[in-house]
Amino acid sequence: MSNSKPTLLIFGATGAQGGSIVDYLEATNKFQLRAVSRNVKSEKALALRKRGVEMVTGDFVTGIPSSVYQGVYGIFLVTNFWDPSSMGKEWEQSIPVIDAAFAAGVKQFVYSTLPNCFKESNGKYEVAHFTTKGKVEDYIRSKGFQYSAFPAPAFYYQNFQTFFPPKADENGNLSITMPVTSKIATFDVSQIGGEVSAIFVNPEKYNGQFIPICAENQSPQYYIDAISEKIGKKVTLNAVTVEEFSAFPFPGAQELGEMFAWFNEYGYYGKQDAQIGKKIDPSLRSFKEWLNLVDFKALV
Repeated sequence: MSNSKPTLLIFGATGAQGGSIVDYLEATNKFQLRAVSRNVKSEKALALRKRGVEMVTGDFVTGIPSSVYQGVYGIFLVTNFWDPSSMGKEWEQSIPVIDAAFAAGVKQFVYSTLPNCFKESNGKYEVAHFTTKGKVEDYIRSKGFQYSAFPAPAFYYQNFQTFFPPKADENGNLSITMPVTSKIATFDVSQIGGEVSAIFVNPEKYNGQFIPICAENQSPQYYIDAISEKIGKKVTLNAVTVEEFSAFPFPGAQELGEMFAWFNEYGYYGKQDAQIGKKIDPSLRSFKEWLNLVDFKALV
């Protein structure tokens, strides 16, 4: 790539969101890409290096060298609440990055955010992996970057492969257990790069905007029926109370239970217009279109 192109620093480039963003940004041919990885010798990191992405070592836990930010025009930051090494520490991870970026003269800051559930519900719901991101968003706004934008990804379709896959009982009957809720806003995370690349290419157009990225907003039964049709086997929705789900013996069960309670009362995005992202990228695929692209039968 030509050195005349502005450099973008991408966090999470070996993960779902950052990986999609690298793919779409490469297609624009407008930027040099630098990516942060805790292990630059991992298979995914080496594959990115072969594609021309500059890989630099950095970790939220041990710290990120200030040199990583030098010469950077724009940053995409995503944090992972569910990372076992730092679960629930998204504020502590994000603030040093934001401060270092501002001190280094970064012009454009794009942050993967979510609504502040605690604020919007007047303290009824915490949902830490939503609310903390909302607080970080407010902090970024307060810093005074020349450009900032806040894509807000919906519930991933991929969560039906990871967090909520079909499971068989002793008789081979398949079911998906979820807390009771009316609707779930969803999308294919592999398409987040379309929205984020548009933000980087048009910084003034999207400056300061909270941008929900949502393709579907359907009942849990809709998703379960679509999975049943895809795999050719009946899958039953096992809807349990939030209290029952929160008591399940795995890390984050209470967090997920409260999240579904928020969905049920306020919707995924609270007061925000969930259709904004679809207007930016009308190609966001439906759940059924996504199902046709994945090998769902491998899970069951």
